[in-house]
Amino acid sequence: MNQFLTLGGKAAGLACSTMLLAVGCSTTPVPPPIKDANPITRTATTGKTTDGTAQKTKEVTRVLLARADAAGDPDDAIALLERAIRIEPRNPKLWISLSAAHLKTSNTKAAEQHAQKAIALSAHDAALTRQAWLQLAHVLDATGHPVEANSIRHRYRNLQG
Repeated sequence: MNQFLTLGGKAAGLACSTMLLAVGCSTTPVPPPIKDANPITRTATTGKTTDGTAQKTKEVTRVLLARADAAGDPDDAIALLERAIRIEPRNPKLWISLSAAHLKTSNTKAAEQHAQKAIALSAHDAALTRQAWLQLAHVLDATGHPVEANSIRHRYRNLQG
């Protein structure tokens, strides 16, 4: 009976078969999720990791901060501090040190911005707040604003944290 199919019928059958094959091939199965043997989980309230990653991060940034403090060249210190900030961007100590390093290179605009960032991040710690404000006072001295700098020093010099 297939011998008697017209040419149009064969073409239609071939087109239908091709379409079914294409539809069947285009739906690829989704692989199951990969199960990690040691997943990193974050607690809902603190955001800290439960596997020690937060502690390792703090250790790395502590080492980078120490290397930056020991660097003889302010540009080397800036590079180290920028690397540390990429790792731990909410650490006000890093921003205070970065401000000081920029001040040594006479980049007062960057020094002021970084001191302001340190002030914003240090609101939870009185000692760091004091350091950040005193760093801003150094920047203000360097930019020719001694009255504002002295006002900040008077307010924060004796603040205990």
